[in-house]
Amino acid sequence: MKIQASSAAALKLALHKASKCIDNKASMAILANVLLTQRRDGDGKFFFISATSDSQLTIPAPFSIVEGKYSKDIVLPVAMLTSFIGTLPGDCVVTFDISEDSQDFTIEYCTGDGENVKTGKVSLGYDKADDFPLARKIGDEYTEVVFPMSVFKSVLGNAGKFVAADELRPVMNCLCIDVTEDFSEAVFVASDGHKLFKQIHPNKPEQGGSDFYRQGAAMKILVHSQYLKVLSVFEDCEDINIQCDGKMVRFASGDIEYVCTLVDGKYPNYNSVIPKDTPCYAVCNKRELLSIIKRISLFSSESSKLISMKKDGMFLDISAQDIDFSVSGEDQVLVTDSECPEGFLIGFSWLTLMDSVNAIPTENVRLNFIDKSRAITVTEDNPASKVTTLVMPMLLND
Repeated sequence: MKIQASSAAALKLALHKASKCIDNKASMAILANVLLTQRRDGDGKFFFISATSDSQLTIPAPFSIVEGKYSKDIVLPVAMLTSFIGTLPGDCVVTFDISEDSQDFTIEYCTGDGENVKTGKVSLGYDKADDFPLARKIGDEYTEVVFPMSVFKSVLGNAGKFVAADELRPVMNCLCIDVTEDFSEAVFVASDGHKLFKQIHPNKPEQGGSDFYRQGAAMKILVHSQYLKVLSVFEDCEDINIQCDGKMVRFASGDIEYVCTLVDGKYPNYNSVIPKDTPCYAVCNKRELLSIIKRISLFSSESSKLISMKKDGMFLDISAQDIDFSVSGEDQVLVTDSECPEGFLIGFSWLTLMDSVNAIPTENVRLNFIDKSRAITVTEDNPASKVTTLVMPMLLND
């Protein structure tokens, strides 16, 4: 039986995506490989299935049958295949000749062009599919929402920078997708207890959102941060469908599907830690602020990463020093609007501040202060900011 991929580049990309759902230290040896399966009814498409002990990814495989019938699924050595296919020209046609009498298959390919076409062949072994564990399907009762991938991609790009790395509090390692009680909005939240990311997506297109709600009860869907990198396989999709039955979460778009275990636990009341009344604020250009923070961070202490921010007329003075190496730096950011006492001084970890500012999608950002010991929020410069980040300050030696 022979199956063929018309492009080595397409096959390599599919294998690379499938590899995102493979642990470096798989709990079962067979989980270090990928299952090649065919949709028996309908279009007969091929798929790669990769899995961990608590998640499973299904990716279209660019194969078509050229001889015989694909009668049984097989498990392929993904690491070896990816390395080998990566050495072939992108437009190379790759043919798999799979033996049904033994657990071997041959890969045939051609390289060169014109009169200089050369053929090559390698032989590898495969495993039977019987021992490959498959995830259970989502239950009959579930909550279902659909988001534009442009929105979800933005969330994925930011959430990983705000989650905790503390396995003792697994809920803080999660992206929380909060489908509110009245279904008026979905709120994406990530926090480690010192910094927080929050993005609101309304259920109304006229409010800059989308008609995302499909069915089910309101709930907080907790997705562990280790799954976020796998969700990047959806980045070229138009939208993403999310279903949760209280135990498993299913992400799907077109022929791509990812199923993972829901993190069990109660997510903290994130709204309670976000200051409601911030009497002081400063508005500045996002790009300029990020550039200055990056520049001055070179002179901060490597251990504390401390920088200071001081209101000075129409500027914010950004400064840092590392006493151990006798270096210091100071620069200014132009303030376009402010309500802040002259000489107001506050300190931050430059890395946390950069992540918080970078998460704001608008050209200008608004820094909202209470005092030098209280958390600040960073928002868009408009009353209905959909993205809010929170940063805890650091103590300064005045």
